[in-house]
Amino acid sequence: MATHWVNGVKKRLKKPHDSRVHQDVVIIRGDAKEFMEGYIKEVQEKEHCYFRPPVCPRQDYYYYGCDRGNHAAGKSNGEATQTRANSCKAYISFKVITDAGISGAIIQKMLQHTGHDEANSKEKNRIHPDLHSLIEIWLQQGCSTSEILIKSYDWAQQNGHVDKKDSRFYLTPNDIRLLKKNLRGVGDSDSVSVDHLVSMELRDNICFYQPLHNEQPFILVVQTPFQKQLLEENPHPMVFMDASYKGITAYGYAFYALLLINKTGRGVPFAYFILSKETTATVSLCLQKLQLSNPSFYPRSVMMDRDLRVLNAIKSVFPNAKLLLCWFHVLQAVNRWLVKTDGGHLTPEQRNVVIHAMASMKACLTEEEFLNVSAKKCSEIDTFLDSPHVTTYLKTNWFTYAELWVNFGRTFYHCSSETNNKAERFFLTLKYQFLRGQANRRVDQLLLLLCGDVEKYYSYMDGLSEAGRLTLSSSAAHQAAALLFKNGVGKDLDIEAGQCFVPSQSTNTAYKVNLLHFTCECTNFRMGNI
Repeated sequence: MATHWVNGVKKRLKKPHDSRVHQDVVIIRGDAKEFMEGYIKEVQEKEHCYFRPPVCPRQDYYYYGCDRGNHAAGKSNGEATQTRANSCKAYISFKVITDAGISGAIIQKMLQHTGHDEANSKEKNRIHPDLHSLIEIWLQQGCSTSEILIKSYDWAQQNGHVDKKDSRFYLTPNDIRLLKKNLRGVGDSDSVSVDHLVSMELRDNICFYQPLHNEQPFILVVQTPFQKQLLEENPHPMVFMDASYKGITAYGYAFYALLLINKTGRGVPFAYFILSKETTATVSLCLQKLQLSNPSFYPRSVMMDRDLRVLNAIKSVFPNAKLLLCWFHVLQAVNRWLVKTDGGHLTPEQRNVVIHAMASMKACLTEEEFLNVSAKKCSEIDTFLDSPHVTTYLKTNWFTYAELWVNFGRTFYHCSSETNNKAERFFLTLKYQFLRGQANRRVDQLLLLLCGDVEKYYSYMDGLSEAGRLTLSSSAAHQAAALLFKNGVGKDLDIEAGQCFVPSQSTNTAYKVNLLHFTCECTNFRMGNI
């Protein structure tokens, strides 16, 4: 059947105008992109030539031009020892077709290269793709030409390339300057590069990938083996989840980071989401794919900003997880509204009254207490401002979510965290330590950075902590608890089925403690302290 199908397609082919072009029809078994990449790789190794990433001028048609196919410009006149561009017409194209339930491809190739010989070491051969990607990252990070030359040299040596005549691995300062000059913002090659990274070099770091296509949004869920191991060690963490839109992702994509507090007490990212379209459905899909890749993962609680899309997504995927709103962002949102036209352009004195009222409500340990305090404070605000405008806003936008930011909704172990500072600190580190304050312009470069230097950094910091070389400052509560143990508070405890009674340090009472469920009957625990 397959042979008849191939012969039938061949009969319908038009004869190419150029006698140097050879045609073939093959059956595709499996993914079409994997087939094309394998075919190109085989030709490159056999012919000692290179082809650029494909362009798709029409549906299901992929054109791979020679790496030197660009038009030669300047003084080089296409001389291969002076430039990598000399208008070479060699190419391979694929027309993917499906007919009678069989998938195949019409292949056209013209492999007669002009003006260059890749085997000639004197010619300016193509920079190795891995090195090229690294150089683009270094350029984005603001490294100088000299720094990049040294980094390139180290990379070549580490990978066993010693021939300095080989221009694929050993660059000149001019090569670096040319790359810097040609480095544009975002382009079609980015999506091709992302496809390649996801399916090849970084495939072990990807939980889910959905390329951008027509109405289909771009979705990428990233988790490195190091992060997967981290989540296995902490399957039910308190999650700090936040998104950034500027400086990290190209095209205005949303970049989410999910962090947990590891055994050394440091906030460490355990997954990333990159989304071209932010909806409850897309965020839910990311969480589902992350959970599918980590079957034991179920967060105890999630600290976040008040984004209803994210809030609803978390509720749908993890209905039993407690949701917490970052207290700093609550105050920030309220203050921003108060200074705007809708909020009445309140003076600093008027805003202080509202913020102090919010702080009083925040301290309530029961819902009943919150209802009483909020009613009293709203009355005071209305009297002070001579208008119910502000309290109407608070009741509509914040009182309905009181459990997420008031203390009565935090009477469980939540790492003594009131804000999303763990996530904020990560974004600052990424933007100003790794990207050096410069905007990242490509998704492929971001992927290489996250799966490379960022992972190495957190792994190394953990290694220092475990070796006792680096210690984190503990909170006053942890210091007090350590002192209690030092004074013998747990010496004579009778623990049965994970429960015990611990005597109070200030009264004659004893509090029931459940070590399995992290609960205690004392007032401190009801305030969220363990």
